[in-house]
Amino acid sequence: MHCSKCGLKIADFASWFRFGQKCPDCNSLLVNVWYYDEMKNFIRMIMDKSFKPASLWNYFDYLPLMNRENIVSSGGEGVVPLERWNFLERYSKEKYGLNIIVWAHRQDDNYSTGTFKDLAGTMVASILKENNISRYVVASTGNIGVAYSRYLAAAGISLSAFIPQISIKSQEAEIGCFGQTVYRVDGDYHRAKELAKEYATKYGILLSAGNFDPMRIEAKKTMVYEWLRLLPDFPTVYMQALSGGSGPIGIAKACEEFDNSNLKLFEMPRFILTQPGNCAPMAHAWDDAKAKNFPHGWEFDYPVYKNPVTRIQTLSTGNPTAFPVVGPLVHKSRGEILAFDEEKTVDVARLVAYEAAVRLGPASAVTVGGFFDSLKLGYLKEGDIVLLNIGEGIRRAPDFIEFLAYTTKYVNSIDDCQPVARESYRQHLWDKI
Repeated sequence: MHCSKCGLKIADFASWFRFGQKCPDCNSLLVNVWYYDEMKNFIRMIMDKSFKPASLWNYFDYLPLMNRENIVSSGGEGVVPLERWNFLERYSKEKYGLNIIVWAHRQDDNYSTGTFKDLAGTMVASILKENNISRYVVASTGNIGVAYSRYLAAAGISLSAFIPQISIKSQEAEIGCFGQTVYRVDGDYHRAKELAKEYATKYGILLSAGNFDPMRIEAKKTMVYEWLRLLPDFPTVYMQALSGGSGPIGIAKACEEFDNSNLKLFEMPRFILTQPGNCAPMAHAWDDAKAKNFPHGWEFDYPVYKNPVTRIQTLSTGNPTAFPVVGPLVHKSRGEILAFDEEKTVDVARLVAYEAAVRLGPASAVTVGGFFDSLKLGYLKEGDIVLLNIGEGIRRAPDFIEFLAYTTKYVNSIDDCQPVARESYRQHLWDKI
């Protein structure tokens, strides 16, 4: 492990934890995990059509665990479908004259929690187990807390999860059902992080390092391995809903691994990241920096929204402390950060359910909404290969599904009923988008 700022070598995770998850020389929170195996052999394994991994742990040689016996897995983490969404391709051609390819990375199909937080859950639980960590603290808007509660319970590790007031009851219940402790904070996500840190310090418990956590980044990078394994061509655009940003950081890490191995197989995709309109501090900071032509130090100039009122609770990060890293990463990729109108998330979810038979969670609806806005704004180009991270399904937000009802007719007798073709709703949905 090397400090990303000063280059100090750190022996292993045991040392990293002992140093308080920061460089002992320069106090940087950013560290890179490097591997010494031959990457060319690794690539041959990925490209072998007979290679069918059971989970991300089949990429063990490029993951930061020393002993396979410490793996904590429910099976299948990260090995989920990549679906071609032709209906978005047709729309792009008919409406904007663009020939593009659209893939949906169905991370909502992960078994344990129905989110791509399963990747972080299995990784964190395994490394904590290997290092004999018995207690852990995390602040979460919901999904990461649920994933950690499930995987750490399987590892016999006690979790204390601090969640903001806005978090929905079902997430609180799911964390608690595994016997983990939930602290609902009278305040927003930033306040939850403050109290989690105070709690961890007071009781001497290891605290989650958040979006810069090398355990989370190493887990998320395996998405790139799956693209290489399954897709005929590497994506030119990567899109996801943005709260903290460990996803794009992990993808950039995988790309850096290949570059450092002199294996120039692909260009890093353009990152187009979308935030909900009622809680979009990174998008607003990006727009301001863009209007000023990205002046020196722009990445440190961002707004902080206290107690944001948003219907997308899992994206309610009002204090975007990761922007100094995520912003320059998006800029380097020639990408964009957008704010999507929250009022349209229900219509987006209805449309995808109709066209693809996939029930999106609200954060995933923000991702697809970002796709539509990117078309309108000209951010997608002829020949692009777009990868949509469908990061959560409807099971993560059971209250959201109630808003999706739109075909109901209230009747008093059979005389009020008549057959209606399902197709009659298609144009109605597209018109609303």
